Amino acid sequence: MKIDLKDKVIIVTGGSGGIGSAIINELSNSGATIVSVYHQNPVNEKPAINIFYMQTNLLEPEEWEKLLSYTLKNFGRIDILINSAGVLEPGEFSLLQKDKLNNMIDLNFTSILVGIQKTIAIMMKQGYGQIINIGSLGGIVPMPYSAVYSATKFALRGFSFSLAEELKGTGINISLITPGSVKTKMLNYEAKNEYSSISFLSKPISVEKVANAVLKLIHKPKIELIIPRSQAIPPKLLVFSPRLFSELYKILHRIGISAKKKYLLRF
Repeated sequence: MKIDLKDKVIIVTGGSGGIGSAIINELSNSGATIVSVYHQNPVNEKPAINIFYMQTNLLEPEEWEKLLSYTLKNFGRIDILINSAGVLEPGEFSLLQKDKLNNMIDLNFTSILVGIQKTIAIMMKQGYGQIINIGSLGGIVPMPYSAVYSATKFALRGFSFSLAEELKGTGINISLITPGSVKTKMLNYEAKNEYSSISFLSKPISVEKVANAVLKLIHKPKIELIIPRSQAIPPKLLVFSPRLFSELYKILHRIGISAKKKYLLRF
């Protein structure tokens, strides 16, 4: 999707991840000035004159302040913040180590709240801005054996919708991209867990499709964009009644396990 963003200053978290890298590539092609934020993973992208890499631990509020200050000092404003950093630790909740539990909650939700709070303070002074959060269908459909991850995405979805209402009339737009399964290292990691199944009920989409959805939201903001579009209705119907999900789960689990075996053979 071709959009001219040469005058936009955009921060992308999770810049070295599969989705984050794809978003940065798309934005780079559009001419935007991009601050790519990564934590520990090395950045393998080709150097580009409009991409600026910054190693940041987003779990620390002070690091958010450094990131935002760096962006303002060097580029004068922040037009768009895209939150794509995230982590998933699959397995039985009763066996989940406390540090991994806390890391999911902190990175997938708490750090996003801190970053958005600091960012909207800047955008309020500007009188405009856009924030795009990368959610998951796991924030609509329960994910047994990825319960904490699912909880963080449920929380992010509710937060995004609530904040969008608060910010009406301020010039700041909040959007949520809700993708189904995406072909990333995280999905490969999840596939290695014998109980994980929900993520494999549908064919995984490419990271490029998520990046393209980001461009669509920048061009035409809306509160939520579920991708692929074919998955927009079934998840909502499935969780209309928790009892319905419970009754169908055994069937869905078997289908997901079978699909996961095919995924592992292919990827």
